[in-house]
Amino acid sequence: MRIIPVLPLLLLAAGAVLAGIAFVGPFGNTGVDLTLGAGLALLGSVAATLLAGIATLAHPRRGWRRALIALAVLAALLTALAAVFLMQTLLAAAMLAGAAGLIAAPFFERTPR
Repeated sequence: MRIIPVLPLLLLAAGAVLAGIAFVGPFGNTGVDLTLGAGLALLGSVAATLLAGIATLAHPRRGWRRALIALAVLAALLTALAAVFLMQTLLAAAMLAGAAGLIAAPFFERTPR
């Protein structure tokens, strides 16, 4: 397996960790500790990570793979928007980079000869 298709999955997983930190606030007050918005951002980032993981690692058929990637990109973009409103810049950047990576990853895959 090449590393380029897995990079967006790693970025989305980092976003899920950052959303968890924003929700729980283990390192002090993040300003959004235990709020509904932070919980929804955590839910969206976990959903985007799971969808991208299934699309990347399980190798579903082409139509299902496109649908999973489209849903993962939508979840990542909406989570990035929520992160902007929550003033969680690193979470927004990780989700945007993960969404961009999901869109760009098929262009870097090898085609069978």
